[in-house]
Amino acid sequence: MDIMSKIYGLILLLSLSAFGQFHFDHEIAPSFGERMVRFSSLTVSQFGDFYLIESKGHEIYRLNPTGQILNISGGFGWEEERFDTPLDITMASGLDLLVADYNNHRIVRFDRELNYLTSYPDPNSDIELSFPRSVAMTNLGEIFILSDENAEIIRLSVSQNSVLKFGGIEYGAYALTNPLLIRINQSGIIHVIEENGRILQFDRFGTPIKRLRVPIEAEIRDMAVAGDDIILLVFKKEPILMQYSAKKQTWLRLQIEDLPESNSWVSIKYRNDNLFLLTSGGRIFVCNRMNNK
Repeated sequence: MDIMSKIYGLILLLSLSAFGQFHFDHEIAPSFGERMVRFSSLTVSQFGDFYLIESKGHEIYRLNPTGQILNISGGFGWEEERFDTPLDITMASGLDLLVADYNNHRIVRFDRELNYLTSYPDPNSDIELSFPRSVAMTNLGEIFILSDENAEIIRLSVSQNSVLKFGGIEYGAYALTNPLLIRINQSGIIHVIEENGRILQFDRFGTPIKRLRVPIEAEIRDMAVAGDDIILLVFKKEPILMQYSAKKQTWLRLQIEDLPESNSWVSIKYRNDNLFLLTSGGRIFVCNRMNNK
């Protein structure tokens, strides 16, 4: 290794250390008894409850902050409260839950206690939705859906009086190709990450803003937005957390002090300066933000 490579490695190491913003606080380890579970996604309410997608049973679990199971909803089927391959989950305005019900071609809405409220689109409307992969919602009540069939974003108003589609082939360099997840930050900026590691940013009207590229080739598992920053969970032989700093305009590996090792992280969520990491077995690692660099 030449001297310049050593210097570059030292600078990178120092940068990574300075960029580390989280500290492992505690682990939540729910008891699922004899149930054979495999979790794939989580979200967190403003009250601290956890909502997890359980893939084998096509179910949604609600846990309290200590990991106690409060209730379970769903199961395989086509009825109002059942799912066929739920893929993504999010809290709407911190109170209601939205679930992307992939093979039932709908978004299902529950209250925070997992009571069924409604589904989108309304069966009586002219709006069609095919294979929703991911869902997000703004504070204005607009629902943004990532549709797999046409690789586009669909914006619905809560009243469903209007619909806007964007990100299709006519968007040129901003046209979606193999999109995986959609997330919205506090400023209302929409982030879409694709299978190839490209991230596209739009405003809520579909106007392109910026394109980013994840600097490593890896399988992307999940994405969270933390203020103006982006945090990715990727898998390259082992789970890796990557963070994009909007202020520094750079990607670095996110270091979490004292974080226990795990080879089964499947989902991440950022809320109220805490980072939550979910394993496929349902364990949740809670990490606190240390600073605002």
